[in-house]
Amino acid sequence: MKINFPEVRKKWNELKGHRGKFFEIITKEVKRVTGNVINDILNSEMAIFLGKPEEIKNKRNGFEERIFGLKGVGAIRIRMPVDRLRKFESTLIPKGERVDPRLKEDMAVLHLAGLSTRTLSMISKRIFQIEIGKDLVSGSMATVREKALKWLERPLDKKYWALYIDGTNFNLQRKGETQKEPTLIVLGVSEDNSKSILSMVPGRKDSAQVWGEVFKDLIKRGLDPSAIKIGIMDGLPGLEAEVKKTFSNALTARCWVHAKKNAVAKCPARLSEAFETFLSKVMYATSKTNAKEAFLRLKSALNGEAERAVGCIEKDLDSLLVHYQFEERFWQALKTTNPIERVNRELKKRSRSMGSMGEETLMCLQVFTALRLEMNWRLTKIDSPKIKNLNQNTKGVRFTNEVEEAFTTLIQ
Repeated sequence: MKINFPEVRKKWNELKGHRGKFFEIITKEVKRVTGNVINDILNSEMAIFLGKPEEIKNKRNGFEERIFGLKGVGAIRIRMPVDRLRKFESTLIPKGERVDPRLKEDMAVLHLAGLSTRTLSMISKRIFQIEIGKDLVSGSMATVREKALKWLERPLDKKYWALYIDGTNFNLQRKGETQKEPTLIVLGVSEDNSKSILSMVPGRKDSAQVWGEVFKDLIKRGLDPSAIKIGIMDGLPGLEAEVKKTFSNALTARCWVHAKKNAVAKCPARLSEAFETFLSKVMYATSKTNAKEAFLRLKSALNGEAERAVGCIEKDLDSLLVHYQFEERFWQALKTTNPIERVNRELKKRSRSMGSMGEETLMCLQVFTALRLEMNWRLTKIDSPKIKNLNQNTKGVRFTNEVEEAFTTLIQ
């Protein structure tokens, strides 16, 4: 087809070879049309408002222009109608709102993915075509808070037989001050041997009594206490007793990583290498009997000069060897609280890039990170040969379980 219109030919020649210019023109036209549609709707909304009997003496009184960030379109200029008595307020675009609520959710997801409020504020104009302040970025967490809470408080309708129990500290902002506060985490192993985070509770204190309240809440949500066979934890005073009181059928196991760290700290520096060599024979023994024999050799060799370090292991030896009462395929997984340590590392990495934060932001960050990890865990059961590599590549795998649904719900 031959184009004979000079103005069309001229425009075509201008755009030829300048794709960016073409899309810029299209974007401007889309914004213009979209703005006109929104303005027509706002005018109709005003007409309905003024048509009420009680507004018979009220009239239109011009417009107030506002830049509004609309998802998929960018910044558009809208004309908000104003009435003489200043009573009208749009239900579609409330007073003072400058950003589409869906963009707030996008900001929340980017923030949870690791971008700080400062960074998001700086790049907002390029991403959303509207400048967004740090306060608005922080406030965007409210858009995903309800979804995060729903997941944290979900019913526990599966049977779990093992619990990993640990706490970690985060920098929280309260009343303008930053302070360290613990988050108490419980990770469960279900009947199909897959891991799932059951609870992430902010607490003012990491104590056995507070943990007792966490366990009660898990039971209220559906956790069967009689099904728990083992609880793996660090050496918090009173925690083992609290676990045994709540889960009467459970054995309690100490984490080898924590125990080793505490013992090495009490060992003279000149003996630390020898101590760790002897201790590894205990940790990786092929049976409980062999482990006890290896400990006796450790004690015989080093008790004279490293009595405190040896005693640190000896007082918890029975708890450290509990894993031998289960099938061998579970030994490595039940020896440490490493699964929770992985959660803690991911949370720390995310929170460091975001700086100190409020409790609401921390809660959303924890859920976001937990769901990402759980999607990986669905590929790696605790008895898998791949247990050493907890961060498996998920490329090409389709998740059809409730974890994917929860993650998708959170970011949509």
